[in-house]
Amino acid sequence: MRFSFFPLLGLLLLAPSCKKEPGEGGKAMIKGTVMRQNVNAVGNPQGDPYPYQDQRVYIIYGDNEFQDDDVRTGPDGNFEFRWLRKGKYTVYTFGECNCPGNSVEISAVVNIDGKKDVVTVPPLIANNF
Repeated sequence: MRFSFFPLLGLLLLAPSCKKEPGEGGKAMIKGTVMRQNVNAVGNPQGDPYPYQDQRVYIIYGDNEFQDDDVRTGPDGNFEFRWLRKGKYTVYTFGECNCPGNSVEISAVVNIDGKKDVVTVPPLIANNF
C-alpha cells in the first residue's frame, strides 16, 4: 500500500490561512448601556443621565467600513451583541447635537481576547437637545 504525503502537505499549508476574523460564530459577547442626557440650547447638561430606551446600537466587525449588525436597547438602556469571535469591534450609536445634521456619533472600540469573554462597553452618553 502506497501512502502519499501530498494531500497531508496541502492541508498543512492551508491551515494557517483559516484564521477566523471578528464577527459572528463564537461564544463571546459585548454588552453595554446607552444613557440619555438632556442638555440646554448651549449644550450644558440638565439633570442626570437616564436609560435610553429603544435606541439603535450598531456594531462593526474588525476594520470593516460599515455596520455589520444592530440591536435596540431595552427599557433599562442595556444592549448585547452575542455569539461573537475574538477580535476588534466598534460599537456606536447617535445622539443629538446643535450642529449640521443634528446628530453626532458616540462610539467605543473594544477587543474580545478570549473565546467566551464578556466585554462591557463604557456607558455611551447620548445628548438630547
